[in-house]
Amino acid sequence: MIQARSTAGLRVLIANATLAGRAGTETFTRDLACGLVARGHHAAVFAPALGTLAEEIGAAGVSVVSRLADLDQPPDIVHGHHFLETMEALAHFPQARGVFVCRDPAGAHSIPPQSSRIHRYVGIDETCVERLRDDWSIPSSQIRMILNAVDTRRFLPRSPLPSRPTRALVFSNHAMPGTHDMAVRTACAPLGISVDVIGSGAGTSSEAPESQLGKFDLVFATSRCAIEAMATGAAVVLCDAEGSGPMVTSAELPRLRPWNFGQRLLRDPHSAETLSREINRYDPADAAAVSRSIREIAALDSALDQYEALYGEVMAEPLRSDEGTRPLVEPLLVRTRRLERELAAFRSPQRMQPLSDEDLSRVHLAVEGPQQGMVAGASAFVRVRIQNDLNAAIGTWPPFPVHFGYRWRRMESPQFLPMESLRTLLHRPAGTGENGQHFVRVVAPSTPGRYVLRITLVQEGWRWLDDGPSPLFVEVDMMVTKPTLLTSIGR
Repeated sequence: MIQARSTAGLRVLIANATLAGRAGTETFTRDLACGLVARGHHAAVFAPALGTLAEEIGAAGVSVVSRLADLDQPPDIVHGHHFLETMEALAHFPQARGVFVCRDPAGAHSIPPQSSRIHRYVGIDETCVERLRDDWSIPSSQIRMILNAVDTRRFLPRSPLPSRPTRALVFSNHAMPGTHDMAVRTACAPLGISVDVIGSGAGTSSEAPESQLGKFDLVFATSRCAIEAMATGAAVVLCDAEGSGPMVTSAELPRLRPWNFGQRLLRDPHSAETLSREINRYDPADAAAVSRSIREIAALDSALDQYEALYGEVMAEPLRSDEGTRPLVEPLLVRTRRLERELAAFRSPQRMQPLSDEDLSRVHLAVEGPQQGMVAGASAFVRVRIQNDLNAAIGTWPPFPVHFGYRWRRMESPQFLPMESLRTLLHRPAGTGENGQHFVRVVAPSTPGRYVLRITLVQEGWRWLDDGPSPLFVEVDMMVTKPTLLTSIGR
């Protein structure tokens, strides 16, 4: 049991691999830092990669740096979420005590550093505690479990749910056309339930999901996304790229919560039959009971209480020194982080070499289905088939990854518009001899009119594959219409 101790005015540095996106660890870093500042502490965040979330955190009075040398004051506590950044911060600040929080049950970046400088290790659920204890032999006496939390001031309760769900949301950065998103749509369609997606994989990431969740009766999500949806009052079915699980009910909440509503609970395939079974368990009254419970037991204030108490426990212990090894470790960590970035793309066993003109003559693209037109400035997915008659697969792999790209030209003009093309990954490689369907995200020109849309492949670091003696592309006529009031609201 953590014994609380006065820790007013602590300087806490949160070390995270990135603030360039809005995944669970990044948004928790924001909530933790802002919560500590509100309680009178001096919080700072170190992340080598910064983005709009870093600006949001900085606006709340938190120092955010991508270089440790830019911090004004040394921290008392280094609260680390990722291996390299935690060790780099501890090496840079020899008078700081370390706390390492494992928030990922599998990722290499969340391997716990086994350093004398780290006084306590935290797992955010049973799976992460198992990783610390069983995979890396961290003594149980040094491990605490502080379960995932949600800022209930940010995620407010919605109005009461309808008797039958009409709007569903797939809430996941792993959701994209062709993944579990399709199974959810197949299960919901016969029930008259419309389905939307929020997540970076589908190109629909939201900087403020708290303003969107209240519009949906039913949410398919896991982990922190599931907790946020429950806090707003939606009925939640556990579902992500790895598989599907149960609907979260008040009866099962005590069993599911210690596993963070996460991967360990996704034991079923995402088939329409399995998902339909869980959708049929929809119960507005029970979803409201779940919401009330989760807002009480998973509130951010409770987690902040536990972290403050843990910091107090750590500050009461003698400082541990690594002075003898620090001059060697610090530059080694900096170099290791650079190598991690450089080599990250090369860890896949698959390799993508430049495609020759002869190769391109054996690859064909085709657009599937009738095109209904697009709204000016809006995005949509176009279904495209790749017929690959090469003796090798085509994929988004290093050193020359292949993506979908596109170009627009007006019907009457041979010149393409100077607008930037989004890239769409080949989430499934195009295997040899395959004729597989893919979904390509396209943004329409901002001016209405009749256009030709050209979809092609782009081999990064090499060329656009619609150029050369064997150009690879498919073109379709597209009517781009001006936005109406309804489409403007929808966007």
